[in-house]
Amino acid sequence: MAHRHDVDRFNRWATTYDRHWMQRVLFGPIQRTVLQLAAEQVNRPGSILDVGCGTGKLLRSASAAFPGPRLFGVDAAAEMVKIAQTSDPAGAISFQQGTAEGLPFPDAQFDLVFSTMTFHHWQDQARGIAEVRRVLTEDGRWLLADFVASGWMRHVLRALRMHQFPARADLDPMLRAAGLKVVAERRVPGLGGQISVLAISAGAVRAGAAPAPR
Repeated sequence: MAHRHDVDRFNRWATTYDRHWMQRVLFGPIQRTVLQLAAEQVNRPGSILDVGCGTGKLLRSASAAFPGPRLFGVDAAAEMVKIAQTSDPAGAISFQQGTAEGLPFPDAQFDLVFSTMTFHHWQDQARGIAEVRRVLTEDGRWLLADFVASGWMRHVLRALRMHQFPARADLDPMLRAAGLKVVAERRVPGLGGQISVLAISAGAVRAGAAPAPR
């Protein structure tokens, strides 16, 4: 689950979240990169899950980018879920409160799973990774977007004790332990190259190989 103080902060933030300057400067470029890479990897997903969906903005964009998938979002902050539901009056997207460590879905349900700038909030990242693996289809992809520290940045983030930002040296073994691996990576433009979007696969896909058409 997310850290309690993080959940409280996002609950307080919910009503103004979509108007915050970070939507334009940070979250917008990240979400566009996520959708671009997702389309290259799985161009006709039947179902999409956003873990840490916030107010549902990425899922609303996904509904326009892909032809008719079933859309689901979970977030640990109840107020974020309420805003997301209000923003989708037709009920085209299923939003519910939940955490990465205990996803309320059966096995092998999703062709795409998104987590954008939420992984560093997960309290038990290994358990969350295992849950994503459980709900991902064999040909599916997990699109993980976050600060993925390497080189000097890794030492800076550790010194500042900023949440649990993953370093590739630590992330790759956790993924392997869950039967997952990174098959593609895209740096988010305009943010100093510090944020990566990783396409992560549960299937037997060779690194660098073209994704199978869907």
